[in-house]
Amino acid sequence: MMPTSNSELLWSKIRLAEPRLNAASNRFWTHPDLAELVPPFLVQLHRVMQGGITLMRVARDRAASLDDDAVAAVLVPYLEEHIIEEQDHDAWLLDDIGTLGISPRDVAIAMPLDSVVSLLGAQYFWALNMHPVAVFGYLIVLEGKPPIASQLKAIQRRTGLPATAFRCLMEHADNDPHHIAELNETLDKMLLTAEHQEYVALSAFHTIDAVASVFEELMEAHTASKSTLEALSPVYG
Repeated sequence: MMPTSNSELLWSKIRLAEPRLNAASNRFWTHPDLAELVPPFLVQLHRVMQGGITLMRVARDRAASLDDDAVAAVLVPYLEEHIIEEQDHDAWLLDDIGTLGISPRDVAIAMPLDSVVSLLGAQYFWALNMHPVAVFGYLIVLEGKPPIASQLKAIQRRTGLPATAFRCLMEHADNDPHHIAELNETLDKMLLTAEHQEYVALSAFHTIDAVASVFEELMEAHTASKSTLEALSPVYG
């Protein structure tokens, strides 16, 4: 059956591309050194959360500047509400990271991964230079598959990390299904042209690739660091 709505059409495209993300995500969450990977993952997630709030503000303001644009008119109130919903989540995550012994200053000076810069940077370009509706591809991918509370609890037990490190993720496990329903409903209200649909799909595909790259970069950095330590251990051990 052919997709009959904007959201169904987008999800049909996402399902074609998501195996790459699923593969990288599965490798990450089943990694034997997951306890060492989770702290840097949370630090990079904090970067994404901070950048995401600013991105939504930029997209909202750009949409508000577009006169006589029916799609932008639907986008503005949605983003205004979603910005409020996501407000302070980065601060919650910062508190969680602190329970792992990582200071706010350490988080602030941590270098974002190339994939994190690509993830967010492309969205700014599309919002400012193409159409801010592109941000919906980003939002739907990030909130489309929220963590499941039982999975997070299993990860916490397996890693031995404190449950306090997962509080923000647990909150998203509860709230993201509601958010994705709102995203789908809002997208379906929009009178999207073929060009708009192309922008949203392009954003979604890029988000899938960039998030998969985040997982891969974290694992590659860990492997490189571990190899360096093993090489130095005969000298300093």
